[in-house]
Amino acid sequence: MNRPTGATSKTRITYLGEAYMKKDHIRVSVVLAVILFSIGFVQAAEEVTIQVLNPRGEITLPPVFAPSARIADLAGKRIALYWNGKAGGDHFWNQVELLLKSKLPNTTILRYQGAFDLKDELAKKVAGEADAFLYGVGD
Repeated sequence: MNRPTGATSKTRITYLGEAYMKKDHIRVSVVLAVILFSIGFVQAAEEVTIQVLNPRGEITLPPVFAPSARIADLAGKRIALYWNGKAGGDHFWNQVELLLKSKLPNTTILRYQGAFDLKDELAKKVAGEADAFLYGVGD
């Protein structure tokens, strides 16, 4: 290898090192290619089976109930109004009550208030006391 004009012996060593690195790079690349080809060939010969599972597991569906029969006439019925206590909801339910009483003067309005979820105990109580149920929550 010819040294460029003005190059020192240290420069010559660098040039020789680069030549050896190129040869090593080619050797490493060839060996790596042979290894990768061998692995790919072996894997291609084997049959692979993948089992896909639902990450949520087994899901038990809650029971489904048909809606109650529609009430033909609300006159003289007991109508329950349920509100979860969110701000401003009382104004809405007051207006609903006024409208129901103006349209159906013989109707009884029952007011209930509580959390978003009625819980079984309150739901049974309301079902026993009312003929119709209006449920309203706000957010």
